[in-house]
Amino acid sequence: MKKTTQRKKERSKYQRKFMTLLLVITLSFPVNVLQAKTTYSMSDTSLVLIKGNTKKIKLVNAPADAKINWSTSNKFAAAVDKGVVTALNYGTAKITATYKKKTYTCSVIIPDTSKKITPNVYSVSLVEGKNFQLTTVSANVVHYHSQNESIATVNEKGLIIGKNPGKTKIILKSNGASAECTVTVVADKSNVEPVKNGVSKRKTAIRRVTKKNNIRYERIVWAKNKEIRFKIANLDEGSIKKCVWYTSDKKVLARPKKIKGNKIAAEARTVESGRAKVIAKVTYKNGRVKEYSTRVYVSSPLINTKNLIVLGKNAGSWRLQYIAFSGLSKYSVVKWDTSSAPNIRTTSYRNKLAILGNTPSSGIIKAHVDGKTYKVKYTVLNPTFHKLTGYIVKGKSAKINIEGIGMVQPQYSGRSENIATVAQDGTVWGKGPGVTIVDAKIGNYSFGFRVEVAAKGMKKIIERADYIVNNWKYSQSKRMKDGFYDCSSLVWKGYKVYKEYQEKLGSRTQAYCAADLFDYLKGKNQIVYFGYLGYDYLKPGDLIFYGDYDSAVQYSTPGRTLNIYHVAMYAGNARVVEKGGQPINYNNLDHVVGIGRVIN
Repeated sequence: MKKTTQRKKERSKYQRKFMTLLLVITLSFPVNVLQAKTTYSMSDTSLVLIKGNTKKIKLVNAPADAKINWSTSNKFAAAVDKGVVTALNYGTAKITATYKKKTYTCSVIIPDTSKKITPNVYSVSLVEGKNFQLTTVSANVVHYHSQNESIATVNEKGLIIGKNPGKTKIILKSNGASAECTVTVVADKSNVEPVKNGVSKRKTAIRRVTKKNNIRYERIVWAKNKEIRFKIANLDEGSIKKCVWYTSDKKVLARPKKIKGNKIAAEARTVESGRAKVIAKVTYKNGRVKEYSTRVYVSSPLINTKNLIVLGKNAGSWRLQYIAFSGLSKYSVVKWDTSSAPNIRTTSYRNKLAILGNTPSSGIIKAHVDGKTYKVKYTVLNPTFHKLTGYIVKGKSAKINIEGIGMVQPQYSGRSENIATVAQDGTVWGKGPGVTIVDAKIGNYSFGFRVEVAAKGMKKIIERADYIVNNWKYSQSKRMKDGFYDCSSLVWKGYKVYKEYQEKLGSRTQAYCAADLFDYLKGKNQIVYFGYLGYDYLKPGDLIFYGDYDSAVQYSTPGRTLNIYHVAMYAGNARVVEKGGQPINYNNLDHVVGIGRVIN
């Protein structure tokens, strides 16, 4: 017993020592180790700044007195000082904050508002029948049109109206630029849910009857200027002495006249759209008199087309067309008959029919509404669009070719007439260097054709550069000798073939290296964008300069302007002329530090 007690005392003694030691360790452990690790992030990861504006960004969770190293990848486009970013010139830059040996970045875009159209939104969704005001920032007057007027329309002030469910684009254009806004129109719930217009079959009341004397147990809805028949349902004609018919409004419904051989039936003519009551005053044989009345809804149906051009698969998924009615009553029901309509797909709504064409065909779609039948002839066209390849030289022309549209004549319009104009036969004339879109409208749908126009002599320059990269050898040491080239001497040798431009590019005898060429053009205000402009804004012959922000030593000579290591010539149609000759490489666009324009 004594041994057991002794063991308990010793165990308790060791436990107290262990707890004391644990407490000492806990109290001596640094408090900041026990706390959660602080995470840092940039307050803004992307910015769009108008030239001349500033924006303060910061490193979230960094102490107020933290020593943060701020830097910009493109000192000509955007500067940064203690987190304050200043937009200097049109272009792009990457702002970097370095703290505790880690970097945090923010991408900055300074759009060229003098030559571009900047809308308040690039996409918008609205319910059919609703509108949205599109506004723009532009130095020039902006004009608007809808790619698919069946889906949405737009007026001259940019007011968009959703017409039918689907997607389309609103095209914004001026003399010098264009932009697009995608519009998604969703169906109004009232146009999707079925109309509830049924009535009781047991109640004694006035109902509409067909010419075959069949009673219709539904609200009475009829088109204007049509004959309509009425009958008192669930009433024993043998118990009737007489029945006198009236109307509450002769401007909507003429006074009904009795139908011979039937005491409780009458017919009348609808006059104008509106509501009126048809009234029957019944005198029973037992002398009791009772009045029955039912409301009549008179509609004024108006169909939007009787001949419809429907486009096939080649026109894309946004090609929806619609047959639609206006002037209907809230209880009107449209019944569509597409049994004579091959090679189309349809979706019906309360007052409209969405149509997608497939293969070329024609047919008739019937619509029955409020006692009237409408026939719509349709033709499915499946056009083949032949895009303009390459570019047009200023003063020369090319023709847009659209096959599969029969005798239909597209309506052509250009978005930037100082770049290209278009005749109604599809002939496009180059007016000045640049990129624009020519729209071809077939029915209610427009198609855009990208047009590039090259300056005088540029075709010869690009062809010479193409010849060099395909036939000569790449060598930096022999770059100025015949039969050899590097990136910058390739540009120089290409432009040399057209002597009128040689002085504008630099020395007559020696090609600058890429970075020095950038400096030369900058001194002549011929760097039009400090960053990547996007190939829709490049002109054939433009020079694309690349700089490596992170590993300059690997690619270029440290200390050169923006660490520029490469230059390529834009050859039109999303192609560049450089070593090997290839399309624009979208994997290294972050390295583009400037666009040089030798010829405006």
